[in-house]
Amino acid sequence: MRFLRRRIRNTILLVIAIALTWYAFRIVTLSLQVQQYYSGWLVAGLIIFLLAFYVKKKLSVLPLGRNASWAQWHYYSGLFLIAAFAIHVEFSIPDGYVERILASLLAIVVVVGIGGGIINRLFARRLAFLNEEIIFERIPGHLLALRDRVERELLRTVEESNSPTLSNYYDEHLASYFSGNRNRLAHIIGSRQPHLERLNDLELQMRYLNQREAAFAMQLADYLEQKNTLDTHYALQGALKFWGVLHAPVGLVLLFMVFVHIVLVYAFRGAA
Repeated sequence: MRFLRRRIRNTILLVIAIALTWYAFRIVTLSLQVQQYYSGWLVAGLIIFLLAFYVKKKLSVLPLGRNASWAQWHYYSGLFLIAAFAIHVEFSIPDGYVERILASLLAIVVVVGIGGGIINRLFARRLAFLNEEIIFERIPGHLLALRDRVERELLRTVEESNSPTLSNYYDEHLASYFSGNRNRLAHIIGSRQPHLERLNDLELQMRYLNQREAAFAMQLADYLEQKNTLDTHYALQGALKFWGVLHAPVGLVLLFMVFVHIVLVYAFRGAA
């Protein structure tokens, strides 16, 4: 309930801030001044502030406040930026190549930002449900160690059972699966179908296995669960990292285009 009340309060404050901003620039327009000169600086300032969150995360060792608080300011400032830009262009489609490039870049930043915010919340919760923290950069090492363990035990099982049935099945159906991260899209959308199909297929093979092979097949099902967990971490954490990598650079390009726009505006203003 506290989270909901805070969200409602912040939304109301955002709406009030947008309304006051629109009213202030409306007064500027009625006073026969060009409001775009003032609203443009507001847009530029907001973009700089939003990019400061990226710098803050890179300088996390400095006492600049909690990332959670910065994230809240970043979220609501981003929504305020959309309204400020709409006021700046007077709620119309921008004309001119630079202006349209600016609008397009802003649209990309907004879409990636909102999508990334949704992904961050959903994927963070799903990762928490896995009950196992795995560092993204260490996943290839975990995967290699798991494959080596599976193949060592499989080789020992073949020697003890004197039967190649399970080994042949592994080579045909599971060797490529254990060799890398698989089913990324399925993990992103939360589908366990590929994993359940592999478990079901392995269960169907039990009728062709002798007692020693069947014992290892049951252990192999546990290894498939571990592999599925690694693949889930890789897919979800990879998506989170891709969003972070994409969002900030596009924002930097947007800031550069804002600088170009400001230079052109004031150059032509001086010429006039």
